[in-house]
Amino acid sequence: MKKILVILLIILGYQVFSQKRVEATIHVDGVCDMCKKRIERALDVPGITFAEWDKKTHKLYVVYRPKKISEERIHQLLNEAGHDTEKSKAPDDRYETVAECCRYRDENNPHKKGH
Repeated sequence: MKKILVILLIILGYQVFSQKRVEATIHVDGVCDMCKKRIERALDVPGITFAEWDKKTHKLYVVYRPKKISEERIHQLLNEAGHDTEKSKAPDDRYETVAECCRYRDENNPHKKGH
């Protein structure tokens, strides 16, 4: 009985660790370090193993498990956090929740001009 249990645990462990991971780079609008925190925090969900946003390039590097989360859902999570992506725009009511300094759609935002 113990041998069967050990074999089952080995098989289960192999399946868990062999799940396919996908790496993607997504353009996400943002302005500052507060945006960076908000963007990365929005992706602190099951299925995403790594997310890092670059303030200068506006590129988000994300590693995820497609069996647990889709790229479409990643864009939705970012939109729900108030950020536009290359594929979808945040609803105005969600965009309005970001701090004034984070308003990347506002051409008069002095923080936006720096990048």
